[in-house]
Amino acid sequence: MLLYQKFKPLFFYVFLNLVLLPASISIHEWGHWFIAYLLGYKRGYVVFSLAGGMFILNEPLHSLLDGLLIGVSGGVTVTLVFAILYFSMDWETDLVEKNVLKSYCISQFTYALSEGLYGIGMVNLDALIIVSNFVYPLCFYAYLIFTFIQIYYGE
Repeated sequence: MLLYQKFKPLFFYVFLNLVLLPASISIHEWGHWFIAYLLGYKRGYVVFSLAGGMFILNEPLHSLLDGLLIGVSGGVTVTLVFAILYFSMDWETDLVEKNVLKSYCISQFTYALSEGLYGIGMVNLDALIIVSNFVYPLCFYAYLIFTFIQIYYGE
């Protein structure tokens, strides 16, 4: 049991990078598809590549609200899944892991908002790519620094 505790953060990061993050791409894209399907769109599909995934809606939007809901749904779906995992962990023994999950939830939620704006045409694809390339590292490094401060000061 002591050996497991010693390598627990390593196991978490291996699990995070090899299982959770790739699964989050799938969960994200299928979240878009599911909401589109519930809203009555039948010709949408999901495409995966080495660069990630993309939901393609192969028909015109019925309303701007539909575009907003479909755009927001991917990030919100991943945020909910990771939030459930976050709340199921023990705060005292899983501090680093919880902060990594918290940073991922915040970055996914922020990206969901920008995807919602993209869904209604207020943000173009270039801006969406810029948000994704800056929001994720910013959230991750901010919580990494926060975690080190918590560990250093013992709070």
